[in-house]
Amino acid sequence: MLDVSDTRRAFSAYLDRLIDGLTARPDVTGLVLAGSTADRARVDEWSDHDFLVTTVSEQAAETMRTNLAWLPDAETLVIAVREGPHGLKCVYENGAVLEFAVFAPGELLLAHANDFEVALDRGGIGAAMREVAAKPKPLGSTSPEAHAQLFLAHLLIGVGRARRGELLSAGQSVRSHALGSLLALHRSVVVGGADARLDDLDAYRRLETVHPDFAALLERALERDPERAARSLLYLAVTHGVTAWRGWPVAAERAVRERLGWPMDSPQ
Repeated sequence: MLDVSDTRRAFSAYLDRLIDGLTARPDVTGLVLAGSTADRARVDEWSDHDFLVTTVSEQAAETMRTNLAWLPDAETLVIAVREGPHGLKCVYENGAVLEFAVFAPGELLLAHANDFEVALDRGGIGAAMREVAAKPKPLGSTSPEAHAQLFLAHLLIGVGRARRGELLSAGQSVRSHALGSLLALHRSVVVGGADARLDDLDAYRRLETVHPDFAALLERALERDPERAARSLLYLAVTHGVTAWRGWPVAAERAVRERLGWPMDSPQ
């Protein structure tokens, strides 16, 4: 494990070079640091550099997305792949990771953000980012009622596929889709489930820090085969207060249990 102070110095040194390079470009109008790149007290040896770049035109933005020579040490990149119309994920030969997006004028408002720092602002970037940060987060775009129904539906679908022999698809339904809905429910309907330390853009992040016991039980549940994992997730929903929520769809839970042959009085 690398020394934390050395890691943070190297992290900041790379960031300084990035800022200097982008500041020297007349086609760049802004640079916004996000996540741990903005809150550098959180940086450790596994932190990546997250940032947003704004440009003077769509042509300039696309040029920067396709020609990465503007990145420090670009010649040592071993992965450089597009993620959607604006984003890229890059990896250097030393294992350092970048996740960033390049926007044309007006496109910055498409972003989502929690922690951020405006490192370069040639007009309107700070104001735009305050608007971005104030937007409802993706985690809040689905209601608890919908998450509860999706949780049960994904359990049913996953177990059905497992019984058919489609174990990979079953695992995805249970360990990804159902789990995601359960995490969102736990955060929104259980007293004490929400905490400012949790990432409000990603339901999976920092659960081990905030709710270590719950996270450990989830991890053990997910190590099981898809059907036993599904039963364990439902058991954890019961034992950790999710099903005590007054909006919990009791009739839907009963229907799923009956279809799968899981008794109501034996959740695990």
